[in-house]
Amino acid sequence: MEKIIKRLKNRHLFRLYEYIQPLINYSIPNEDSIYVDKVLAIAPHQDDETVGCAGTLIKHVKSGKHLEIVFCTNGSQTRMEESKKAVEIIGSKKNHYMHFPARSLSGNKDFKESLGAILISVKPEAVFMPFFFDKHNDHIAVSWAISKLAKKMDLNFVVYAYSVWSPLNPNCLFDIRKEWDVKRQAIECYKTQLATRDYIKIAQGLNQYWGEIKERGMMYQEYISLWSKIFK
Repeated sequence: MEKIIKRLKNRHLFRLYEYIQPLINYSIPNEDSIYVDKVLAIAPHQDDETVGCAGTLIKHVKSGKHLEIVFCTNGSQTRMEESKKAVEIIGSKKNHYMHFPARSLSGNKDFKESLGAILISVKPEAVFMPFFFDKHNDHIAVSWAISKLAKKMDLNFVVYAYSVWSPLNPNCLFDIRKEWDVKRQAIECYKTQLATRDYIKIAQGLNQYWGEIKERGMMYQEYISLWSKIFK
């Protein structure tokens, strides 16, 4: 009991909810909104933020709250311009562009330090990042970097983990029926990526699956894993 009290001390009220939620609710909760103001979404590559969690981010901005997005790797100039159009549709007014090559983030000290500087500058109350076991080295590297930085920094934020490459077992869902069309428009900005894979179909399929699992006819839900316990 002493250890539990120590872990809960000075934590955000939402973390308390995270501990007790599995005990009071047998179904995956349907979240209406993110219960903080300042959100930082971390995208290892330009398009991850849009395919993985754009509906929830759009919902957050529509509620009048603050969103910033950080892109960790630098794609082509064309992809850079695509990302600028996408984030404009999502509604993020301030974005951070790192210039690390793709597949270079794992074990990269400079990357971790750069990401840490952004965290200190933004001071987010919630961080969206790829799911810890998402099957891409750069996605996993972002998770490792955040876990290490969160234990060293005097910052207090909730972690929402989204998935792009690998389905995850969510513990919260966001209803994005009203946001889906805008999310689709944002994905459509990434024409270079759509040329190789139909990310609209991928995102639509996953969002429809979890919507129908939650409630017949619900149509679109983004599935998120709330993982703040391992970061503090």
